[in-house]
Amino acid sequence: MKKITRCALGLAILFSSCTKEEGLLSRNWSSPTFENFDCNSPVMLGEGGTVGFLPGDTDAQIVAKIKDVWNLPDHYVIFLDPNTYNSEGGKGTARNVNPEYLAFPLHISSMSDKWGWDYYEEYKQDKQAFLDKYTNGKETGGMKICNL
Repeated sequence: MKKITRCALGLAILFSSCTKEEGLLSRNWSSPTFENFDCNSPVMLGEGGTVGFLPGDTDAQIVAKIKDVWNLPDHYVIFLDPNTYNSEGGKGTARNVNPEYLAFPLHISSMSDKWGWDYYEEYKQDKQAFLDKYTNGKETGGMKICNL
């Protein structure tokens, strides 16, 4: 009886110390079509899709995965949506977003409270203050493409 109690206690301690790992997440990606491209419009046309990634993957790793899976050339411009989705349908915002892979202000995340129209209005009022606040002073990929 003593061995069974010890074994049960050991298993209880073992299982109580286990933590659930975060599962696969997904993000949308897009690539602008430069035909009829309008840098003055917050509506970017192009192609895109959804990519799965693991928590901790960097934006650069995710973009490399997209280019590999979709067999895209290295020069292809890829932007990542800052919104993330989990397998249960939950929505969040990516951690440590690299501004290099943001299409903002060429693409507005209108279904989110981040990188949406409020951000766009704030950006139009004072670009440098906006960059300092949200991207540590770095321009987004969308800003670089259009010299905004």
